[in-house]
Amino acid sequence: MLFLLTSIAGGILMFIDYDNIYAQSSDFQLSSLSFSAPYSDMPSNMQGSLSDLGDIDDKVDSQVTDIIKPTFQDPLEKSVTKEEDDISSVIEPKGRGIDAGSDTARGATTTGDGDGDVYIVDYSNIRVQKFDNQGDFISKWGTKGKADGQFGVPHGVDIDKEDNVYVVDMDNNNVQKFDSKGNFLFKWGSMGTGDGQFMHPHTIKLDSAGNSYVSDMANFNVQKFDSEGNFLFKWGSMGTGDGQFNAPEGVAIDSLDNIYVTDTDNNNVQKFDSKGNFLFKWGTTGENEGQFKKPAGLDIDKNDNIYVVDAGNSRIQKFDSNGEFLTAWGSKGPGNGQLASPHDVAVDSEGNVYVVEQLNFRVQKFDSNGEFLSTWGSKGSNSDQFLDPHSIVVS
Repeated sequence: MLFLLTSIAGGILMFIDYDNIYAQSSDFQLSSLSFSAPYSDMPSNMQGSLSDLGDIDDKVDSQVTDIIKPTFQDPLEKSVTKEEDDISSVIEPKGRGIDAGSDTARGATTTGDGDGDVYIVDYSNIRVQKFDNQGDFISKWGTKGKADGQFGVPHGVDIDKEDNVYVVDMDNNNVQKFDSKGNFLFKWGSMGTGDGQFMHPHTIKLDSAGNSYVSDMANFNVQKFDSEGNFLFKWGSMGTGDGQFNAPEGVAIDSLDNIYVTDTDNNNVQKFDSKGNFLFKWGTTGENEGQFKKPAGLDIDKNDNIYVVDAGNSRIQKFDSNGEFLTAWGSKGPGNGQLASPHDVAVDSEGNVYVVEQLNFRVQKFDSNGEFLSTWGSKGSNSDQFLDPHSIVVS
């Protein structure tokens, strides 16, 4: 692990924590904006976006840039530590082999697209890919840029009742809305710390009324917007107390519109009502049942059970709506049912669980008890391949 503390022109401090074990590898800190501690899941291709800091300051000091760039590694060149197998070198494309059946979204209506379509954000390929529920490729969209329909670093994804797709862009600090075919509709958000602004937006989830909740790791909050992207309110601050965050990442919403947020660096899950009022939390650092090491994405089934990606422990944990542990599955590795840097999870109406893995470059599908069903994906940039599958949702 390597730590760098240095300065950028204008007095902005940058804190970088490089950990080559996790694919969410680099922690990036702008402490002059009251971000006094590092947070997780900085884009692995951030070195290509350093010039974007000009939105905050005119120029990144060239000496700092020279120091930082060698620190970051291309995700294709990363390897895990010697104590672990080099997973990226042994992955083979997996056959699907299982008929997933018909998966209808919670409360979703169909608009001509197949039931249970799967949308995946592949942020090192800078795109969204769409598959059917058996893993067969349908379509993709996205290119590098700042224009409508383009992405800097796409991350979170969710869908509404009309199968419109919402994508959070960490680098462009906005949310974009598309139809189910990837046609741009509108966007909102800009860089900053004010209402409706973002510094490192991560995940988006929609409630039953079409309101959206967006987690922001660098602003240490969750913001709520209406269906047109108008700001409603926000909650959260940096810390370890109730309702505070150190790295808010995943967001999920249950049948009563309660909000669940994974706090990656506090290693817990917090539950709020739809107004952002704190209800309770669970989780501590560790490897035992109900403990976490870098929890990332989460999702909720029709019975309000919560599935949490416990990324650092290479497993999925399942809880009831009171945070009581139910079951867990997964171990480090490239085989069926094993996981390598899992990052997000989605549950369909039948209770099937889809998990995206950054270092295995694939999606795995399980039943609600964690029994392996099927898998698809391999390393690359072709259709149905991935370089960094990061977020997933099932329509």
